[in-house]
Amino acid sequence: MSFNRRNFLRLGSLIACGTAFGGPSLIAAAPRVLAAGLPLVNGDEAVLAFVRSYSGNFRIVGASVLGRIRRSGLRALHIIAEVNDADRMVAVLSGAPFRGIYTENNTMTFAVADVDVTIENLLPDVFAARLAAIAKRSGNAFAHDALSYNPETQELSDPFGARSSSLKIVNKTFGGPAALAVALRGQLEARQLGLAQGEDFAGWKGRVLRAIARPADARNHAENFLQHLAALADKLPPGGVEALLRSRLIATALKQVFGINAGDAIAAFKVLRAASGADTTDAAIWLAVLIRPEISNNASVGAATLWLQSGTRFQVLRSRRALAQAEAIIHG
Repeated sequence: MSFNRRNFLRLGSLIACGTAFGGPSLIAAAPRVLAAGLPLVNGDEAVLAFVRSYSGNFRIVGASVLGRIRRSGLRALHIIAEVNDADRMVAVLSGAPFRGIYTENNTMTFAVADVDVTIENLLPDVFAARLAAIAKRSGNAFAHDALSYNPETQELSDPFGARSSSLKIVNKTFGGPAALAVALRGQLEARQLGLAQGEDFAGWKGRVLRAIARPADARNHAENFLQHLAALADKLPPGGVEALLRSRLIATALKQVFGINAGDAIAAFKVLRAASGADTTDAAIWLAVLIRPEISNNASVGAATLWLQSGTRFQVLRSRRALAQAEAIIHG
């Protein structure tokens, strides 16, 4: 996708309007210096050097900070960068040392080593507004969403005390499909970060999943679940996806949208799993079971398969890999 100065500047103005009204800020603890710095993983240094080549002010944010502090299996790297000279940034991007860079508006994504990298390039006023918004409860589902680390000063901002042994939910105001997206992300990130889900989050997630999907929301719930499915199947322990399918919210959403009976789908998965080789992923088998008619008819135009083309960039890549295997399972 094209990335040019005009689109960058236009989007920057829109983002500024959208982030300036984030609600009252809490009284946050002052940033502290990590004397030894943030523990980095293979590939991080090359990415930071790349960002330094066009930005003098940037932060590592969110789960990628906590994943490195905990030395967990989460390898995502999310950076927000202040850009004062859009032309320089575009010139640097044209000679970037990484392959497969995907750009969309102000965001670029790519993989280096085993790290999934997301860089948001923001105009100065938008960057400042984004940093201010990080310290606010509104917009942050979890305490680790508000983590911010400055690699140049080694300062860590942790306004909600994310560095604990359990996942901390700080905003329970999400409703409808947004609540399911938060519940699924929380379960996945707790696993990736090596955190217990915690009674507070587990109780809230349980209430979300016990609800019956309203007809008006069923398609969005089904879309949320399918977009998260590849990562959930890959990262959750055995039985994790099955438990989600048995939840009232997901089961009733899939029933309304696809006519799927959750119990029948689980039974079909077990049969197909036993008949498939170890190189076939659970995600592919779940897709082959859940959206077989759409894949059989035409995997490129069905609503469910189109849902797999949206979501975050790395959700899309995982979903595409699983979909390709699911097509092979079905078509032989």
